[in-house]
Amino acid sequence: MYKPEMRELTAFVEVARQLNFTRAAANVGVSVPTFSQTLRGLEEKLGVRLLTRTTRSVSLTDAGTDFLASLEPLLASLDVALDGLNRFRSETGGRLRILGSRTASTLIVGPLIGRFLSTHPDIELEMLVDDLHVDLVESRIDAGIQVGERIEKDMVAVRLVDPFEEVVMASSEYLQKQGEPDTPASLNEHRCIRLRSSWDGTVHPWVLTKGEEKVEPSTGAHFVANDLRVLASVVRGGGGIGLLPKVLVKDALASGELVQLLDGWSSWISGIYLFYPSRRQMPAALGAFIKFMRENKPGPGWLSAL
Repeated sequence: MYKPEMRELTAFVEVARQLNFTRAAANVGVSVPTFSQTLRGLEEKLGVRLLTRTTRSVSLTDAGTDFLASLEPLLASLDVALDGLNRFRSETGGRLRILGSRTASTLIVGPLIGRFLSTHPDIELEMLVDDLHVDLVESRIDAGIQVGERIEKDMVAVRLVDPFEEVVMASSEYLQKQGEPDTPASLNEHRCIRLRSSWDGTVHPWVLTKGEEKVEPSTGAHFVANDLRVLASVVRGGGGIGLLPKVLVKDALASGELVQLLDGWSSWISGIYLFYPSRRQMPAALGAFIKFMRENKPGPGWLSAL
């Protein structure tokens, strides 16, 4: 019986998890033709079809499903064994894969990465910028950075940014034409710009607080997108009223291009966290990254410093 090489097993597991040749090939760092050829070769050598391919989709055969179930615990054990070797190394090195939400990656992580890489030149870092719900262990990602509400309870979490405020705002141009809402209830008379979560596909409700008061006003969804920066640009262009983090549009608020509405009413984000699975032996590269982010996380005045 043919004994597959590690690269063949890695390719199969990755495409079985992604069910997409392009993403799987990118994750293992090879071209799609090379990746496809590796998998065809594996099936031919084993004499068993593991994958069903069409022009639009990839799925596992029954044999592929059974093979994946047997392989995953073996690869997990191999990861533990390799991680254990880190304690014998005198230097920090290796490869890191980090998942970051779009906002966290742009505002917090991106500006720090250059300094991290110059401090640790032997570390190869790949950053996946996405707001999707991704299982870190299943996707072989070392750590993630995103808002606290989305972190699974079995993760180890380190807060990088304290809670921050979202406020209702519109452009001065919009307000000149449409007037200004004077209460949360009057928002339903205006064009509202809403966020659809890539995480779970829902359109975010607007939950506003003022002191001890809390309301969830009825609002339309005259424009919906899954990216805060796109929403901010639409609000700045006069498209309607949006609920946005102040940090994204600080300059526009300061200049008067955007106007904060409903004085005293706002929404709060719990903070941004670095999180990672609990492991018996932490890879040296991940330990270095966590230590660096702890030491260089934004201070209490990070909003005003941007």
